[in-house]
Amino acid sequence: MTLTQVDGNQTEPRGILPVSVRYSAAVSVHRALAPIFLAFLAFGVRAFGGPVAQIQGLLEEFVERRGWTDAERFRRALGVYQVLPGPEAHEMCCYLGTVRGGRLGGIAAGLGFMLPGLVLMLAASALYGVLDIASPPVAGAMAAMQVAACALIVRAAIKLVLPIWRAASDANKSPMVVVFLACLLAVALLAAGGASGAETLATAEPRGAGELFAHGLVAGLVTFGGAYTALPYVASVAAGDGGWMTQQACLDGIAIASVLPAPLVIFGTFVGYQGGGVVGALAFTAGIFLPAFLFTFIGFGVFERLVSWTPARKALDFLGAAAVGLIIGAAFHFVIETCGGWPRRPVFFGAWTPSLIGLAGVVVFRARSAIAAPVLVIGAGVSGAIYGLFA
Repeated sequence: MTLTQVDGNQTEPRGILPVSVRYSAAVSVHRALAPIFLAFLAFGVRAFGGPVAQIQGLLEEFVERRGWTDAERFRRALGVYQVLPGPEAHEMCCYLGTVRGGRLGGIAAGLGFMLPGLVLMLAASALYGVLDIASPPVAGAMAAMQVAACALIVRAAIKLVLPIWRAASDANKSPMVVVFLACLLAVALLAAGGASGAETLATAEPRGAGELFAHGLVAGLVTFGGAYTALPYVASVAAGDGGWMTQQACLDGIAIASVLPAPLVIFGTFVGYQGGGVVGALAFTAGIFLPAFLFTFIGFGVFERLVSWTPARKALDFLGAAAVGLIIGAAFHFVIETCGGWPRRPVFFGAWTPSLIGLAGVVVFRARSAIAAPVLVIGAGVSGAIYGLFA
């Protein structure tokens, strides 16, 4: 493969058009798939903090540093994906991969991004049946990692909203009004749509891969604005009458997913594992992520024409602002839940939680290393486990 030097020491395969998606016959898109997959695999390993941190990370890594597209196009594409179901961060990975290497590049990017979280969630699902999730060390580690995730969310939220604030003129702050209203809407919807605390009878009978894939597919098609919107459906089939797990287990799956470097919908892997082991986990995961892959694979050309169409740009700018607002609102809801305690889960830090989030926020704002996020989350988990042992 012929390589060209980028940023002094970064090598990129020559023959990939960085922004244009119009490839000549001489361009070998297939030769670009491995570098695209590895780039998003590396990004996925450190993609802690949920969608708000992941989208900001994509903007920094693939737009500002690598220059695969420009920031305005990125935000307008985000606005398009906001009106479609599926995890926005994963869909933006597929979008950027398609921009870089065609539709197969989009698949490579999506697989690379989701693989670290999938492997970690499979491991966590297997351990869930062995470890006591409510034991002091385990619950302490999860509580501390959620604090670290909140700090990453706060930093990313500020970085996401600042460009919109700067772009809005003094005479026209309407994009900021859209962000604010979308934040309020997201918080209100998530607060009203939480899972019921009533437990129902679950059966231990394993489910087939086909049934779990179908449930995952429906969950993926109702995931508007984040994984929380899929929770009511998942809870109804997996933890409802005749389901295969309890609602407490559903909440545990969400809590585990929130501290992994993955889209929050990776909790579907946990749900599938409880219903059918590793095969069930992979089936449910395939179903819940399939729409995110297909929307880009099938509709990329339409999305690009829409983003490039001048009359649509104003609407897409507002949709992009609304997308940012909804994502930040969902993240703010997560911070509130962390400070107040997940429903029926032990809270080890109580009134100290906001202060600990602020302290972790100072650390992440000052950190410059690419591995700062995973080091912070892992370090917080170890510290929380030790605290839980002696609390």
